[in-house]
Amino acid sequence: MVLSNMRMWLSTNIASVVFLASYFLTVVLGNILYLLPSVRNYLANTPYMAPVFDFDTLFSLGYWVLLLSPFVVTPFIVVLVRRLSRPVLVKLVGFFPEFSRTSYLVVLLLCYAVVGYSFWHADVFRLFLGGSDFISSVEARFEIRERVSFMSMALLMSNLHFLAIYSVVRLVREAGLWWWGIVVGNTLVMTVLLVVLNMKWPVIIFYAGLVLVVFMYSPRRPYLKAVMGMIALLLVYVLISAFVYRVSVPSAPSLTGDRPSVTQSLSSDDVAVDLSVPKTENGNENNINNMGISPKRAVKPVEEGGRYVVALGSEIGGRIPQMMLHAVNRMAILYPYYYEISTKEGVLCGGLLAQAHAGQKCRPSFYIYNKIFNDQFDGRGTAPAAVHITAYALGGWPLAAVGLLCASVLLGLFAALPSSSNSLVAAMATTGGVLGYHLSQLPGEGPIIYDHGVLWTIVMLVGYALVVRVFRIVKK
Repeated sequence: MVLSNMRMWLSTNIASVVFLASYFLTVVLGNILYLLPSVRNYLANTPYMAPVFDFDTLFSLGYWVLLLSPFVVTPFIVVLVRRLSRPVLVKLVGFFPEFSRTSYLVVLLLCYAVVGYSFWHADVFRLFLGGSDFISSVEARFEIRERVSFMSMALLMSNLHFLAIYSVVRLVREAGLWWWGIVVGNTLVMTVLLVVLNMKWPVIIFYAGLVLVVFMYSPRRPYLKAVMGMIALLLVYVLISAFVYRVSVPSAPSLTGDRPSVTQSLSSDDVAVDLSVPKTENGNENNINNMGISPKRAVKPVEEGGRYVVALGSEIGGRIPQMMLHAVNRMAILYPYYYEISTKEGVLCGGLLAQAHAGQKCRPSFYIYNKIFNDQFDGRGTAPAAVHITAYALGGWPLAAVGLLCASVLLGLFAALPSSSNSLVAAMATTGGVLGYHLSQLPGEGPIIYDHGVLWTIVMLVGYALVVRVFRIVKK
């Protein structure tokens, strides 16, 4: 009974729970760990953490107030907004009809067709396979994003993501082979399309959304299924990270010597650890002959392949602690820079109004990135921060308060959705969890109008509702 009530509460408030949990794990936890002398001594040897411990504003009162403010403001605002807006939203959701199997399939295939054609036209799969090391992998990622249209990315990251979540909701609530086939097909196709973007977080977020659905709506053993889903999610994170970082088997000398050094660089979607690929003496990347297998002796292909798989698995396993540290530190490292630079320099990039100008090149995420790294990804690499932290950079404390208030109101609206009314609303409530994660990592406009923004899903649902109403009128 207690677990059932807890799940009901978590499901209702999933957007704000994910927002606060993600924010704590990816931003707050790292900054708390920076207080520990052992952690500080370790991080002082890394290029981009060393300056942080000399910041004048580090661990000041304002530093902690801004960092911890969501845990005080957001719960109160969410409860208030949920109570006030629920009666209105209960009436509003009646405007949106449930997908029939036929209409769902038509919309789904249309979205896949547009995305598939865009990927084929942009030669995405060739670019995806072209990166041989971490730097070329990041370059390929930038080129893919430049070639693929915004509309196609929005269809993939927002609309198709929602449609995949919707199919799992229908499967959990109705079962049946038809929805089983749709869920399996969506999972396979979405995995391929997201992986070839050469970015790990879209894949992780996609699978996390599916796990949320199972936890929120599964009638049996939801906690066990959620735990199993989280374990699978960690495995996916390790495997995707290994590929994105282009982890390979070290050459023979490095097996007996020191590991290659780990440097840090910022990519377009996160602060990424550069697990550099060791080179051979003639400058070529490692291949199977660099594993200590003598070229003078004939080796059976099966034996050779087996050695490679074992060696690669061992190498990936050795990188897991670095990957876990990266997951905790990738966003946490940015906060001290944001607070120090914004506090000392004042409003960044001309403030909030300047951001609305067409062609505005200065954005806080680009500005902070260049301040930290100043590398070959200048002007392309970004260092985003949570909604209220970005707002602080654009307008100080007043705008930070407004930004956090607006984000909390949005989370409260998702908490007010009557998810038991139909599968469409249930899927949108789950999408609120995805939005909550993005709010913990990005400026306020990101979860709304970026390619993964919820606005494009709402536009799709409004368009579908209008088409259904017109069809019913014509039919009469």
